[in-house]
This record gives sequence, structure tokens and C-alpha cells, in this order.
Amino acid sequence: MIGARVIKTSLAVATSVLIAKSLDLYVYQFAGIIAVLSVQPSLYRSLRNGIQQTASALTGAALGAIALFTIGESFLAMGFVAFMLMVFHVYIKWTNSLLVSVVIAINTMGTIGLNFWEAAYSQMALVLIGTGVGTLINLIHKPVHQERAEIILNQAEGMLRVLLHYIVLDLEKNQITPYPFMKEQIDEIRLYLKKGKEISGLIIEDRKFSKTPIKNTSKIFQSFETMAERIHDMSKTLTNIDLVDDELKFSKKSLKIVISMQEKIIQGKRLNLKLLTRVLDQKRNELWRGSDESEGFYNFYGYIRAYLKELEHFLVENSGQIKKQISYSSIDRPGLIAEISKLLVNYDLNITNVSIRVNGEFATTTIEVSCRYDFEGNKMIKEILNVDDVLTVKFD
Repeated sequence: MIGARVIKTSLAVATSVLIAKSLDLYVYQFAGIIAVLSVQPSLYRSLRNGIQQTASALTGAALGAIALFTIGESFLAMGFVAFMLMVFHVYIKWTNSLLVSVVIAINTMGTIGLNFWEAAYSQMALVLIGTGVGTLINLIHKPVHQERAEIILNQAEGMLRVLLHYIVLDLEKNQITPYPFMKEQIDEIRLYLKKGKEISGLIIEDRKFSKTPIKNTSKIFQSFETMAERIHDMSKTLTNIDLVDDELKFSKKSLKIVISMQEKIIQGKRLNLKLLTRVLDQKRNELWRGSDESEGFYNFYGYIRAYLKELEHFLVENSGQIKKQISYSSIDRPGLIAEISKLLVNYDLNITNVSIRVNGEFATTTIEVSCRYDFEGNKMIKEILNVDDVLTVKFD
């Protein structure tokens, strides 16, 4: 399938060559080569490459001129200049524009039929035309990666749920799918996630050029990677333990709840995952006090809990929100946290974690919340400070 980048690159090459030829520049085709290098997968890279290529072209022209007037235009001189430019570009880690610098230097030294100034002007003009046209076309039609990332996210999320369904079916049949088969499926998800993280990197690079908040797909892919690993651990654990009836029932019920929660999150619903987390912790505490034979299911429930933790991260990021903390110091009194929590709910903040440190009559409370990117919280801070017994508030 022909993508937008292929079309943009072809258009940039044709336009660059046409402009260079109309200006009667020497070796005008070189402008097309520069244009190919300038049309990058992200706008940030196009601008960065444009600056690097221009700077490298100036460096190549200057070094070529110095070498021409000092040691001449022999093949040894050209080889020495090329060597010096390559060492310099590798040292400053500008290898992407190394070729441009070397070509400019050699052409400046060895262009036939033109004096030095004409050759240098021609080469610099070709670089500026190719770079300018390539970058301009990328600016006019900016690379769109968010939709591609969303498609991969949906595919990967569906594959994760399918694997959870596989485990539930195994528990219902009391017969575990061979580990190599599950590993093959998880490896396929890993490839999807790797591709998704690469696209997310491009989104992050171009974020500074976007006026509207963008969903942080990079963090979602990181959560999905961890979720895939926890499914891997669940599958491996089940192949090495005896399936006890009581634990089978609890395991099936827990996984079915997790699958249902994940489906609702995809539908945009806001859920509280803390209740299931507490139930799993309670179950693990019971098993910890039990026999050694319960160790397998103790670990299995731990993997489900870890999966839930990443699912909570996914819940926050998928809703286009970010996590922040509200810390306030106060006189320790009953009911204060409930009062503050009710106030936060009025601002449509989702409380994800609460911790309290008491020191005599005073307490320091930290509440972790998820909120919109553009939520400032100045009005909320003033309201919290107006609550009785609250001394200081910090929101970051």
C-alpha cells in the first residue's frame, strides 16, 4: 500500500529538481537527493534534519575551500577532506548529514568549468532547495501517527483479552493449554507493541507542534507490555500447579471480572479497580497462612493483581487524563478525608490512591488523582484551604 510519505517524498523530489533546473544550477539532480533525506516520518525530524544538513553543507563547503587553496584538488586532498568530515560528524553524532557534507566538499573542490565561488553557491543552493522543499511539504501535510497508534492499541488490547479468555476456558475445562502455544501468542503481541512504541515515539516528537492535548499512547503501550508479561506468568504458573476446585472457582471468577472491566474501559467507562485488588490481597493473605501447596495460586493471584495495576494505568491514559497528587497538611480529625474526597469528586477528579502520615496531632495526606491535561486546580486549592483544620495544600 502506498502511504502518504511516499507521495510526499516523490512530490518533494520533483519540485526540488524542477526549481534547481529552472535556476540553471550545476548538477541540479542533487536537490532531489536532499529532498528525499528531508521528508522524515515526523515533523520534528524534518526540521532537525534540515538544520543539520544546512550546517553540514556549510561545513563541507568551507573545508573544501580551505583544502582547495592550501593543498590543491588532488585525489589525496579529497580523500583527506572526506576523512576529516567523517571524523567530525561521527564525533558530534550527526551521521545523518555526513553524506551531504562530504558530497558538498568534493563537488566544491572538483567542479569542472566553474570557479570556487560559483561551485560553492551552486552546491549550497541545491541543499537549501532540497531541504526547504522537503520540510515545507512535510509542514503542509503533517505526518499523522495518532490514528495508526490507536489501531495498533485496539488490536493489542483485543489480543490481550483473547489470551485471558483462553486461560478462563482452560480453567473451566480443568486442562491447561501447552505453554509453547501461549508463548507464541504472547510473542505476536510483543511485535505489535514494539511497532506501536515506535509510532508513539514519533507522536511524542511532534507533540510540541500540536495545539490540542494528545493521548499518551507510549505509556499505554508500556502498560500493555507489562500486561502481556503477566499473562505469560499466569500461563506458565498454571502449567506447574495442581488445579484445586476451590481455587479454580475463584480464579475463573476473578479473571472474568478483569475481562469485563477491561471491556468497559475500552467503552470509555470509569471504574474503581480497588475493590477487586483488595479481594485478591485478602485471598493471597489466606493462602500465605496455608500450606506450601497453595504457593502456585498465591503467585497466580499476584500476577492478576499486577495486571490490574497496569489496567488502572490504562484506564487513566485511555481517558486522555494524567495523574497528579494533592498533598495537604492538617490537624488530624475524623471525617476530614471524606470531606476532601467529596470536594474532589465535584471537580470530576478520579481518586486512585490515598496515603496518610500522622505525627501527633497533625497529619499529612497525599491523594493521587487522575484529571484532564488542562486542569489547573487553583480554585480547588482555595476550596480545600477553606475546609476546617486544613493548614497547607500542594497540587502537582
